[in-house]
Amino acid sequence: MKLHPTGVLLRPDNKRVVVRPFIPINPTRVEHIITRALALSEQETEKQLSLVRADFSNRHIDLDKSWLRNFEKVRGHIGDNETISEGRKLFIGALFSGEYALESAALFNPSIVPHPDQTGLGKDDLRFILSLRSTGEGHVSSIQFRTGVIHSDHSIVIDKTTPFVTLPELNPNPTYHKRAFLDKLSEMGLDNDWAASVMGRLGKTFLLDELDRSIQQAASDEASAHTRDVPRTSECMRWLAESNYEIHFAPSSEMSERIIFPVSPN
Repeated sequence: MKLHPTGVLLRPDNKRVVVRPFIPINPTRVEHIITRALALSEQETEKQLSLVRADFSNRHIDLDKSWLRNFEKVRGHIGDNETISEGRKLFIGALFSGEYALESAALFNPSIVPHPDQTGLGKDDLRFILSLRSTGEGHVSSIQFRTGVIHSDHSIVIDKTTPFVTLPELNPNPTYHKRAFLDKLSEMGLDNDWAASVMGRLGKTFLLDELDRSIQQAASDEASAHTRDVPRTSECMRWLAESNYEIHFAPSSEMSERIIFPVSPN
């Protein structure tokens, strides 16, 4: 078999950035930042918000959505009786946000599958989806995508990559399949009586909150809940659930715009 270079080069672009939470570990620092933000007048808040937008809006599609998402992560540090305007929520969310260059360290591990949409192509042409692993500062890896066409003459064309990046919506209460969950527990060496008791209360498919309730019920109903392997098993079951999650992208978003970024505590 003779191999020939395609001439296709996939180069990393450190200008492609995603907005991620940037929240200090020390809660005192979080409260101090929020206190300073709340001390601003509404007029000054809007002014500062405009300045931040001017600096960052050209690199992102929907900054407000990202900022509001990060505001919700620190909302617990604000008193329940505090009335907060939409502009101030956005400003506080911006203060706890940071940009992360997804490809600044590496872009590698390509994998290719046929695209589900093969319309509008010439005879024997094939449209494909290419996944890539991208790594940024701190070696946090994410998955991103490209699309292209392999033509009948074996030439390959990669579609132009959008400069923007979009994170998916995370389903807070995903569905799990009991058989697959049991297999994973067995691989982890957690096929003990306690795990069997928890899983025996669940159906063939179950939701995350149903798993939590089953763990709580097993802990209150059984004397074995006080044995040494129970805390470790419960912790690992919750970890396994949090490491498998459902995400949803807007159908209108371009394939190269979509990023799968780590979301579990690990």
